[in-house]
Amino acid sequence: MERNRGERAWILHHHPFGDGGLILEVFSEEHGRLGVLARGQRRRGRLEAGRPYWLRWAGRGELPVLQGAEEIPCSLTLQPVPALLLFYVNELLLRLTERGDPQPMLFAEMEDTLQALAAEPEAYWRLRRFERRLLEILGWAADLQCCAACGCALDEGYAQPGSGLFCAAHRRSGATPLSAAARVWLAGAMQAPPPRGLAGELRAYLAAELDQPLAGRPLESRRLLAAYLRRDRKRKTGEEMQAR
Repeated sequence: MERNRGERAWILHHHPFGDGGLILEVFSEEHGRLGVLARGQRRRGRLEAGRPYWLRWAGRGELPVLQGAEEIPCSLTLQPVPALLLFYVNELLLRLTERGDPQPMLFAEMEDTLQALAAEPEAYWRLRRFERRLLEILGWAADLQCCAACGCALDEGYAQPGSGLFCAAHRRSGATPLSAAARVWLAGAMQAPPPRGLAGELRAYLAAELDQPLAGRPLESRRLLAAYLRRDRKRKTGEEMQAR
């Protein structure tokens, strides 16, 4: 029986299994995404999604058995990420990563994103950074500098989801323009918020890019998050009108 010496991992999701057990979907620092069987865990108290743990497991195959779990103290215990934002990040990882595929860079990016959203929940640009970095790390990100057809440096860029960006001469039917400002931000370090006015453009472009590896299957978290943001905008607009 193979035993894991223990490593840092985040629980993405869990669901009941058998008589009092749980199947945990975890994203670990060294092994990537894994399914782990936690026997009797429902009786002992649930492990919480969206928290970091030091996990140990043993066994071969698709579903090793949990041997130990210790929560790692962090600021998220006192200042958790809003549930919808956490749900979105977790669902992207569940849908777009493969079990047993180590992704240390993506693990670090996820931790940075969650810490940032806990400190500033309305910094939605951090989600745009995470989406772009996920596409880059998993090998699905489009080249933002050169035309996918002729290789020339882009002045005007036209996005075709899943195919890349094209110059005006090779623009395809249905391609949508991507501004130079958006391309510069996405191609950079994305350590600061994008220039004002780009939020909608970035959100639409990255959603279309993510829809390709998602194979058209909608994200439940995206639907819920969009509904929440619509209600929040209406609430703020109402408050502004009352204040006038």
